[in-house]
Amino acid sequence: MLKMPTDSTNILFAIAIILATAKIGEIVAKKLGDPGITGELITGIFLGNFWLLSGGEFFDFLREMDILKLFAELGAIVLLVKVGLHTDLRALMRVGISSFLVAVGGVFAPLVLGFLVGLVLLPEAPIATKLFLAVSLCATSMAVKLRVLDELKMLETTEGRIIIGAAMADDVITLMLLGMVSGIAVKGEVYQGLVVTLVVSVLFFLVVGAVGLKYNLLFGDFVTKKLAESLKIPVIIIVCLGLALLAESVGLNTVLGAFVAGLLLQKVRLRDFEYKEQGLEWFVGVAGWTLIPIFFVKVGAEVHVECFFDMKIVMVGLGITVAAVLGKLFCSVCVVEKGVNRLAIGVAMIPRLEVGLITATIGKNMGVLNDALYSSIVVMVVLTSLASPYLLKTLLLRRKSLTTQPAPL
Repeated sequence: MLKMPTDSTNILFAIAIILATAKIGEIVAKKLGDPGITGELITGIFLGNFWLLSGGEFFDFLREMDILKLFAELGAIVLLVKVGLHTDLRALMRVGISSFLVAVGGVFAPLVLGFLVGLVLLPEAPIATKLFLAVSLCATSMAVKLRVLDELKMLETTEGRIIIGAAMADDVITLMLLGMVSGIAVKGEVYQGLVVTLVVSVLFFLVVGAVGLKYNLLFGDFVTKKLAESLKIPVIIIVCLGLALLAESVGLNTVLGAFVAGLLLQKVRLRDFEYKEQGLEWFVGVAGWTLIPIFFVKVGAEVHVECFFDMKIVMVGLGITVAAVLGKLFCSVCVVEKGVNRLAIGVAMIPRLEVGLITATIGKNMGVLNDALYSSIVVMVVLTSLASPYLLKTLLLRRKSLTTQPAPL
């Protein structure tokens, strides 16, 4: 059987294969009108399970190379830094009651439904497993919403503002929950661990978030104007990794530190090779072009399709997907404004990508989620991310056409 060796001499070849196939998957997905990230995920699922079709073991390196796991973890950190850079806490504080209620409802309902799925279908599973399963359903995808709303020129509509505000708040709340369940999984205690990790998570976000909110402009101005260009990148890396390690040291997870690092570094600007000033997002994007596709392909490759040969696992996967959809549709009843497309807001909250996948990956790496549960969550992410854009477009376009029709004479 042809099998790629997993020693260090093949690392560059492995990365080249991942990036090339990820780009192909991204292009195909975009041609079909789907998010490019979903194409990378499906590519990983296909390659990781290629042996089922061919019997060959060539792509086993996706699961076996330890260095790829490290690159994937760095990709998750870069991804959460990008999320932090895009999260405007000041705007989040002004989004209004509907966005807040949609975010809370969009976290609470999937959390409860996901936990119930665990209780009913996985009665023997540890409580930490049920909690990770529930939290993985809470996240939503900012990327999918932005793409659809921007394409339809509806970012500035009432629905658009509610959706984007709710998505930002949803991610923040979900990350706090992720910190809590990670702490519980590490401590192995539920009730005492819940209190401790709740306090730690809230304090971590409040303190670091308040510092970022108050001093990100001052810090950005200092780094931008006072530091030499040769020092800026090292300082940024130290801040990101330092906050990631700080989060881990207090019993949370490194990705939470990466997220708050993005909040703190929002105002930092650097100069490119042509000496033009660029925001940090551009430079993080450069790193992301390599590391983030590795993360998504690696996540997909860890899906074990053979798990779904077991009807019990199929039922769990269906239960997770139904809970994920119904939980976010609950957002439709959380809107207080009149005359808005409530169903469209609920559908917009359905897709999961970035934070949901990171939650599942953390759970798997901690040994809390087994291969079958992890695979079910990733498949749920793919299904919701593929279906939601089409449904959202249909609902918004239908409402748009109804509101633009001339009144009858």
